Amino acid sequence: MAVDEQVQKSALRRLSIIEGQLKGVRRMIEEGDGCVEILTQISAIHEALRGVGKVVVRHHIETCVTEGLQTAKKQQHQDELMDLIYKLSK
Repeated sequence: MAVDEQVQKSALRRLSIIEGQLKGVRRMIEEGDGCVEILTQISAIHEALRGVGKVVVRHHIETCVTEGLQTAKKQQHQDELMDLIYKLSK
């Protein structure tokens, strides 16, 4: 199932912000800013990416997983969800 328009807009808005953050980190490195400041910005980018992931995962659970658990392939969808949880918890 494709991502719906609201989820897509939210994810794209967040990704645009992340792009700006990445450009900022690049500039900081080029200008020789301090390591702590650079690492702080990298940490913020990680959290922002996790936010995008949260939006997409929520949509996936609300749609694909919910629908899949009501089919004959219930076990396959449960396994997929477990794999996804494992990947995201690393």
